Amino acid sequence: MPRLACSAGLPRGLRETCGFSLTFATAVLLNLMLALAAAAQTPSADEQQYLFSVLPFIDRGELSKAEGQLLAGIERYAKSAILYNALGIVYRKENKIDDAANAFRKALEILPSFTAAQLQLGSIYQQQEQKTSAAELFRAAAESTTNFDALMAAGQGLADCNDLADAARVFARARAARPDSASAAYNLALAQYKTGDLASAAQTLASITSSDADVLYLRGKILEASGKPQTTDKAVACRMQPANETFCADAALEAIRQEHFVDAVALLGPAIEKSPASHALLSLLGLAQFRLGRYRDAIRSYMAALKQDASVDASREGLGFLYYVTGDLQKARLTVEEGLRNPKADFYLAHLEAMILYRMSPQLRADAAEAVERAIDANPRFAPSYFLRGKIRMEQNDFEGALVDFEHAAELNPKYPLPYFKMAQIYARQGRTKEAAAARRKFSELGNLREEEILARQTQDVLMPASR
Repeated sequence: MPRLACSAGLPRGLRETCGFSLTFATAVLLNLMLALAAAAQTPSADEQQYLFSVLPFIDRGELSKAEGQLLAGIERYAKSAILYNALGIVYRKENKIDDAANAFRKALEILPSFTAAQLQLGSIYQQQEQKTSAAELFRAAAESTTNFDALMAAGQGLADCNDLADAARVFARARAARPDSASAAYNLALAQYKTGDLASAAQTLASITSSDADVLYLRGKILEASGKPQTTDKAVACRMQPANETFCADAALEAIRQEHFVDAVALLGPAIEKSPASHALLSLLGLAQFRLGRYRDAIRSYMAALKQDASVDASREGLGFLYYVTGDLQKARLTVEEGLRNPKADFYLAHLEAMILYRMSPQLRADAAEAVERAIDANPRFAPSYFLRGKIRMEQNDFEGALVDFEHAAELNPKYPLPYFKMAQIYARQGRTKEAAAARRKFSELGNLREEEILARQTQDVLMPASR
């Protein structure tokens, strides 16, 4: 989803403060530097005039000339915070980050409440992962100014440092300073959403009359987090910006959760045309096609996803399961076992291996049993593994052990019908008539679904990214 920094996804048309440090036009940069310095100490007319003489070099990208002029100016005006700050900006453009940080620190030594230098130095610290120090500077900058652009930059910096509560407070001040700013409202709503203040986020976002894709997407996320999921806003955002993988992957995922598989495929097609190498989009397309019963298409999608990133277990699990249900057990086995070479492989690969070996041959029952034990060790809360182990034990005439497994599977997932069917068989064999009747009744109540459909739903649950 969009970050709270303008460099990564503020709504198109709402980027009022994007690139505060490095992409402002020179005239705007000058005005802001002078405005932020004036609050504590007005630069002399000579300093300002000297800075004016250097700005054309910065504007034309003649950075070495600008650097030389600024160093000469600092020799003349040794206590000029605005010249040190401008020098720091030039150093940043030249990628001399340590020199830039030293220049900004010098500006702050001269003028401790110089907001522009605080923001610049905080930005450097943030990029260097010194987030605590960066956040301190962003907070100090916000406290020492009422300038809208500076407040927005400070809020974005705090958000990048994961100080979302303070970011929200700063964005609220920016919005109060400029109530008609869609950018301030959007960033405030996003910060409120990320801090869990969903009611405030929804109220803030409602004030934006724009129907930009970013706004629609955020509204969809707020509704989802509020327990009111719907696909419309996210889907519209995806259609507006099919090249935005985040929008389209999330919209398709929500459609799959709601079993609107045709809608998911319709969203993913144009998105994949824009991002044909996106593993996430290809994998979701495979999942939607799989649930539509379009197994061959799903196989192609999962194969394409694995071609982009063979390390993702979910794609391999989807492909292995599809080979399994289409009866190509040898390919299913090879696909799964390749993933199991990774000692950190997902538990479901071991479960799939057990399913495949169980179906391939009675001679492979011992191997299937060993695989299902590994699956249970890796995830002792997955009911289907106990059901499969129970079936193996039942074939080995270990009815007591099988019954324990079936009962445990039903306990882990009371809506899983298959264990009740097997429990009824064992209860009847043991002469436990009432228990057998109750188990049959429970099986009937749960829908008498075919085992293949139950397996498909279980696999979907495992493959869904949100469940991992």
